[in-house]
Amino acid sequence: MSLVHLGAAWLAVAAWFTGWEAVIARLDRSGNAGGWLRAPLRVYVAEAFVLMLLAALWFSALGSGGWPLVFGLVGILMEWPGPLRQGQRAAAGTGAGLRRLGLGIVRVVGAGALFWWLLR
Repeated sequence: MSLVHLGAAWLAVAAWFTGWEAVIARLDRSGNAGGWLRAPLRVYVAEAFVLMLLAALWFSALGSGGWPLVFGLVGILMEWPGPLRQGQRAAAGTGAGLRRLGLGIVRVVGAGALFWWLLR
């Protein structure tokens, strides 16, 4: 796995995360202050970089099988504790909270699929 492959995969997932957030921010105006993203662009680029490091380790050293489970669990770890840390205790129990959690997990599994496709 070359540095060029890693860079291309990182940029692809950064574009995936940015596009995903642009669509979600457009659909959910409650947490958006009027911009086209809910957070600064550097947040999504950094998130893609950290996930790329995990993907590089997984696909080059640990194996390529079971990647949906790995990225699903990482998605749960990334998406579920956030609202709880911000004081929204019942966010995961409501319909909107469960939908947001599920979409966040799908976002990370989709990033894992991109990594699988580009790094295997």
